[in-house]
Amino acid sequence: CPTIAGVAGNEGCPEIEEEVKAVLREALEGVQFRSGSDVLLTSSYAKLDKVVEVMSSHDEFKLKISGYTDNTGNADSNLALSQKRAHAAEKYIVDKGIDASRISAEGYGIANPVADNNTAEGRAK
Repeated sequence: CPTIAGVAGNEGCPEIEEEVKAVLREALEGVQFRSGSDVLLTSSYAKLDKVVEVMSSHDEFKLKISGYTDNTGNADSNLALSQKRAHAAEKYIVDKGIDASRISAEGYGIANPVADNNTAEGRAK
């Protein structure tokens, strides 16, 4: 937690407003890239712009970006791609004015999929 005291129900961390949670959840579920690439799809810009707004309004926030891929292809290549994707999202946010010291980015490849990798729909998430 940051140095700002919060509520006991949130393990001493500050309470995060529901609107802020919704913005971050949308970004978490909605940032997408060109297949096999670290190029952000233009449909992701609005979601990341909202994250920039939240970060601009909350100087105390730090952001961890976790990049993932589906399970198609070589695991080592997917790990490298996920790292590039996480850094591409980080770069977008930094280029919009958020200090890089407030953001960390890491790629995890095919680990911990957010959806079923056995279907095209799941892999698209």
